[in-house]
Amino acid sequence: MSAEKISISLPKELYRELEDFITRKGIPDRSKIFQIALRNYLDENREGTEIIYGIINLVYDHEEASEALTEIQHEYKDNIISTLHLHINEKLCIEAIAVKGEKSKLVELNNRLGQIKGILKARLLISFPYEKT
Repeated sequence: MSAEKISISLPKELYRELEDFITRKGIPDRSKIFQIALRNYLDENREGTEIIYGIINLVYDHEEASEALTEIQHEYKDNIISTLHLHINEKLCIEAIAVKGEKSKLVELNNRLGQIKGILKARLLISFPYEKT
């Protein structure tokens, strides 16, 4: 396999955490971790026309984000299959939004949700590529 070498910078604490993880897990190849992470990142953020199933994971301050979150979800009602809402404490909530649709549309939805004030985390996890039978 042909490979390109790159150099990256990490905050010291993140570097220490990575090295500790590698040591504890006995991982012989640090590059493999970055390859997997980069593939996941690109897969979750690259637009495409294929139909997929996925979960959008949100962590948010319900006082700041609830109204805008509901409004955007209504705009994408044809892509949202179901939602699961959890109360973490008086202020924070987690929401898992099951979605299906064209990948670029779901990436767009995830990006819009992530821009809402009060959203602390928005991540699209692609669960399954949909195949018509």
